Amino acid sequence: MSIWKRLTRIFRSRTNRDAGDIEALKEKLDESYRSQLALLQQVRRGVADVATSRKRVELQITQLNQQGAQLDAAARTAVANGNDDAARAALTRKVTLDKAVADLTAQHAGLKTEEDRLEDSARQIQVQIEQFRLRKDTLSARHTAAAARSEINSATTGISSQMGEVGQAVKAAEQRTRELEAHADAVDELVREGIITGPGHDPHSTEAFDEQFDSLSSTTDVDRQLDALKSGISTGDEHGQDKV
Repeated sequence: MSIWKRLTRIFRSRTNRDAGDIEALKEKLDESYRSQLALLQQVRRGVADVATSRKRVELQITQLNQQGAQLDAAARTAVANGNDDAARAALTRKVTLDKAVADLTAQHAGLKTEEDRLEDSARQIQVQIEQFRLRKDTLSARHTAAAARSEINSATTGISSQMGEVGQAVKAAEQRTRELEAHADAVDELVREGIITGPGHDPHSTEAFDEQFDSLSSTTDVDRQLDALKSGISTGDEHGQDKV
């Protein structure tokens, strides 16, 4: 295994492990966000319950005030008629209702205070949740961008390495192509000079052309050796004539 492949495997292993850790963190953040939303809903339900109780108390206070007004009117009528006992009874019931109204008014004030406190808590929680959501989404976006950039860098590095190997192959192909072109140019020149016959003259096969080209160098060697023999014989004859 090459060093590059080892480094690539190590890098991918670490990247996968880091990606797993990030995904686990994102899941925890999402779970925390859901928990905060559930808390907000719980606080809002509390606000609604307190508001309902407050309105119920308001209704009771209104009803008791109406009854107190009726008792007051009855007491006035009894006094006008000279019936003090009836007036006293009406006023006694009115005093009892007034105490109940006072108690309900105190409860109403407490409920209103609790309602305001819960509403303020709900607003604060909502602001915190919104800030948390923005940070969570920003982190997720940054992670996505970082992962994409890492993939691009990895791909770019891989492409650069592969291009180096491809470059070597291209150089070898270019070298081989130049050799073939030189071979073809040499053959074309020999055909033009009539030293060998082109392959197009053989309607059945190109073997004759290949044999002519292969035998060209050997034929030249034979001619050279024959010239050398003739030269040697000629030189020997001349020496023999001198001796005579």
